[in-house]
Amino acid sequence: MKKSYLFLVAMTMALALSACGGKSADSGTTGGSTVSADSVGGESISAEGGSGEAASSKDTMTIGCYGATQSMFPGNDSKLPGAQIHVNMYDTLLRMDQNGEILPLLAESWEQVDELTYRFQLKQGVKFHNGDELKASDVAFSLSTLCETPGAKSNSAQFDPSGFKVEGDYTVVLKTKQAFSPFLAILCHPTMSIFNQKFYEEHSAAGDLDLVACGTGPFMLKEWNEGENIVLERFDDYFGGPAKMKTLNFRYIPEASTRLMELESGGIDLMQEVPGVSVPDVEGNTDLKLWTCSGVNTSYLALNFDKYPDPLIREAVAHSVDRSQLCKICLMDAAEPLSRYVPTTVPGSYDVGVYEYDPELSKKLLAEAGYPDGITLELSYYSSSDNRRMGEFLQGMMEKAGITLVLNEMDSSAYTPFLNSRQQEAAICTTVCTLRDPYQTLSKLYSGSCGEGGNRVNYNNPEFDEKLNAACAETDIDKRTQLYADLQQYLQERVVYIPLYNMKVLTATTAKIRGFDLVYPTNYQRYNTCYFVD
Repeated sequence: MKKSYLFLVAMTMALALSACGGKSADSGTTGGSTVSADSVGGESISAEGGSGEAASSKDTMTIGCYGATQSMFPGNDSKLPGAQIHVNMYDTLLRMDQNGEILPLLAESWEQVDELTYRFQLKQGVKFHNGDELKASDVAFSLSTLCETPGAKSNSAQFDPSGFKVEGDYTVVLKTKQAFSPFLAILCHPTMSIFNQKFYEEHSAAGDLDLVACGTGPFMLKEWNEGENIVLERFDDYFGGPAKMKTLNFRYIPEASTRLMELESGGIDLMQEVPGVSVPDVEGNTDLKLWTCSGVNTSYLALNFDKYPDPLIREAVAHSVDRSQLCKICLMDAAEPLSRYVPTTVPGSYDVGVYEYDPELSKKLLAEAGYPDGITLELSYYSSSDNRRMGEFLQGMMEKAGITLVLNEMDSSAYTPFLNSRQQEAAICTTVCTLRDPYQTLSKLYSGSCGEGGNRVNYNNPEFDEKLNAACAETDIDKRTQLYADLQQYLQERVVYIPLYNMKVLTATTAKIRGFDLVYPTNYQRYNTCYFVD
């Protein structure tokens, strides 16, 4: 179904209303240059050109996306492809810079009243895309709504919307259920984006919640052709000043080889998710630039507890994977082997050790579990060249351990609903710890987050929930770090999931782009400062 027509009707009305408001660059390659940033606290490098460059009249930036967007409503789509759209359409109360410092965005200032209560003063004169001014009531409504939205529940689990208060047009009071150290950091996350209450209520009543797209960001939705592309248009009344680009065109191109060909031919200006196999091609092309930094992601093998609760089977699968070979041969060093539930780029990460690759031990454990002839396991993943290679690589590797792997490759638009419905046996999944706090990754395992909430292993354990609550409530940093370490070891002993690797962030652009930053620690890029030179 084409969603562009439905939205254009709504946007026509909105437009009518709005008419009333690290390291230095490494150029040691023989062609295209590589721009890198340190892994922790690294400075991101801007692509500003030298003196004398003339700005181009080109006013459309085309981005080649590896995954499809599920929804324009940030609470319904927390995956990177959707979040990448959302950060250009919405703003959050606060933002986090590449060094982890929390800074104002929609909030002018804030104070912590007591251990549960925070008061925020909003910037005045901020406009939504429909022309309405941002008010404290919109903030309270947005965050209260997100507390009940499945895709945002893991982030908002400790919010207490019953204690939210509006004090005039520009002051809002927010509360948590208990002392909650990551609270301010979570308010920086895209799933906590602020939207217009009136617009939401109108679309919710009409049954088209996925078209809720009325934020305060530098771009607004113009067109959504599902499975093809999404077009954003500059919002001239953006409180931070109008973007340099008039139009952003996000094209859905799932195959990495096709994205690279489009970048080389000029069909796109930016390529998301450059696989390791394509790095030499980008670095060898003087018309392109490669941007890279260490990631904050945990890619893991998720065994569904609904179907495989036996710890012997889970441990057998864990011993069937050689992470080093997976990263070196399959992913061509575009990822780093992971022996942690939280990557090393996140403070509080703890090395839990690994279940060493041992096919014979896997067979022995399966026999103890009652499967002397091995098991057949379906592995699901969304369609991408990296995932396909990985599936085939794991298939060959696990066969030696008595595990017959059946590959189930799915379009990204179908993959998330499939996981939400808890149908998978095993899946390749990723959590992204953009807030650099272990809570963001570990909170995905809350019992109440099974299925739609992002608990992809469907792990239901009230004891774990209590331990996580205690860790996030602790304000002493040393004690809190130890509690997180204990939690990670607790998960490892129960083989809750099997950490595989930390994927590096690899983005390729035309060499003519300027004003672009690869913002660490997240790959959610805002494009309002981007422009081109001739």
